Amino acid sequence: MPDSDPYFKPKAEQASSRSWLKIALGVLLLALIALIALRLYQSLTQAARAKPAPVTEVQIKQGELVSVGGSTFEQTLPLSGSLNPYVQTTVRPRASGEVARVLVREGQAVQANQVLAELVNTTYQAQLAQAQANVSSAQRSFDVTLQDYKNNQQLFEEKFISKMALDKLNVNVAAAQTQLDNAKQALVIAKQSASETVIRAPVAGYVASSSAQKGDTVGSDTAMFVIVNIDSFELAAPISAEQVGMIRAGQTVQLSATGIAQLFDGVVERVNPAAQSGSRSYLVYIRVDNPTGLLKAGMFAQGKIVLSTSPNTLSVPATALHTVGGKVYVYKVADGKLVKQFVTIGTRASDAIDAAVEITSGLAANDTVIRLDLGELKEGVSVNILNDAAITPAPAQ
Repeated sequence: MPDSDPYFKPKAEQASSRSWLKIALGVLLLALIALIALRLYQSLTQAARAKPAPVTEVQIKQGELVSVGGSTFEQTLPLSGSLNPYVQTTVRPRASGEVARVLVREGQAVQANQVLAELVNTTYQAQLAQAQANVSSAQRSFDVTLQDYKNNQQLFEEKFISKMALDKLNVNVAAAQTQLDNAKQALVIAKQSASETVIRAPVAGYVASSSAQKGDTVGSDTAMFVIVNIDSFELAAPISAEQVGMIRAGQTVQLSATGIAQLFDGVVERVNPAAQSGSRSYLVYIRVDNPTGLLKAGMFAQGKIVLSTSPNTLSVPATALHTVGGKVYVYKVADGKLVKQFVTIGTRASDAIDAAVEITSGLAANDTVIRLDLGELKEGVSVNILNDAAITPAPAQ
């Protein structure tokens, strides 16, 4: 019987249980919806709080600005190379023999025609003495022959001797004259040979090297000394094939040398028309004066050739330029506001990152622009210009 079944419930009681289950599920669903809504609200609130406020002002350091000025604009080409003395000569003896004395040392300053060394000249002095004796003998012979001719010429005029006899005496005079001339020429050669045993500096400068020592045997092929003059130097700088066409003689050059703060002026003297072997570069030869004597042979120098000069030209650093859609613009500060100013550019001064770039339109003299790439900036915001010292570094995180 149903009354005896412990699991049996009346229909009314079963309906009541189902109603309570529906209510519980409904409450649970409402609670879940409320929880989701609360989480969504909190997320939106946090996002709203995290959203930055609209930018109304930008701070710019004074050093990040540059004033556009009309000045002389130079287009330049960088170059470098080693400095070599413009005048350098190797001293070789004209005479052969043993070195008797060396009178200078490496690094010593010498004057033109100064004695550097002497060779043993015993043989040359003996030859010189013999040549001088030969001249004296030939001179006496000529004097006697000439006097004899003059005496007989008087006799010829008085008809005491024949014309043939006088002509014979004249031939003797000519022969004596020839002998005297030959002796004198031999004396000149002997003097020259003797003088060549004294080795002299052909130019003023410094003894760059000395390979001769007392007792050495030298000849005309022996390089005894190298003399360099450092009043001016030559720099041979390689220039690419694409750029060599812009170089011409007479262009000015500004150079600096390693370890020297002073700048030096130079001038392009010539351009080698043939490329260097194994490369597509051409050597450009530049003369650099050295009035102070600071430059030394072998120093490394670098600088720039001034290709062209344009007066009263507006320019800005290349780092101030930005490009969008093929157009170039700068950030200009005008009336305290940031302005994106489109410009037209001309020649670039050099390949340097911050090289000056000619501005042909879009800016005027004394305009203020941001010289560095500070990223994308919002146009129209106020600009607060701060001294570099006023910028407080952000604290470390």
